[in-house]
Amino acid sequence: MRLLLDTHTFIWFVTDDPKLSHKAKAWIEDEYNEKLLSIASIWEMAIKHRKRL
Repeated sequence: MRLLLDTHTFIWFVTDDPKLSHKAKAWIEDEYNEKLLSIASIWEMAIKHRKRL
């Protein structure tokens, strides 16, 4: 399965946030699933990070 992660899903996954459902976490952790992240998500995270400084 191909998964396109949105910004919050990606952040919740890498920070092990309990907001991410167990099902979504299992899909992301499945080595047979292809994980994709939009370049727009990278841009959005950079903006959020810059605003916190």
